[in-house]
Amino acid sequence: MEQAPNKQKKALRIAIIVAAVLALAAVIISLIPRKAPKPKIVATPKEEAVSKEPTISEDSIKRGRERGLELGREREGYAKEQARFAKVLNEASDEELFVVLNYAIANQYVPNRDIDPFYSKGVMVGRWQRSLMVYNNLSNRKDLLKKIYPDLKVLDEYVKWGRHGEPYPNDKVVQTILNNVQQESRKMDDKLRSKYFGTPLMRY
Repeated sequence: MEQAPNKQKKALRIAIIVAAVLALAAVIISLIPRKAPKPKIVATPKEEAVSKEPTISEDSIKRGRERGLELGREREGYAKEQARFAKVLNEASDEELFVVLNYAIANQYVPNRDIDPFYSKGVMVGRWQRSLMVYNNLSNRKDLLKKIYPDLKVLDEYVKWGRHGEPYPNDKVVQTILNNVQQESRKMDDKLRSKYFGTPLMRY
């Protein structure tokens, strides 16, 4: 009679163990990362693969070729003009360069009053750059430069001033310099003007 309750207890223990094992297994399974299901690939009818290359008209090709030749001529022209001007500077006397510098200052080629002189594609053969080159070639002639302004440090700052179109801040210095260059600048004749500020080789 006592065996029946023992059997029941034993059966109950087994049921509890089985339930615990099943619960533990469920927890473990829930912790295993599941792979996302692969998206279904829906087969669509293939479109005709027509690779059409853009057609270029003969006129476009011709225009492109002509533009390329034009740019080549421009580059060649600028190079020739720069070479010509370098030769002019090399052969000029200091006295001639002094007249040219006075003329450049009187006509405000320097200081630079342009907002962005490098916007111009021809700036390296332009009046602003040429005036600076003349000034640099005279940098060792302090006796001549002092005739424009006695304080050469101030003169250097003035000539090279280029603060995005802002005028030189010292009006007294500006007026003195402009007064001092008037007499020499009048010696600039048409021949000199063409020689320094003309571009004879830019015409194709």
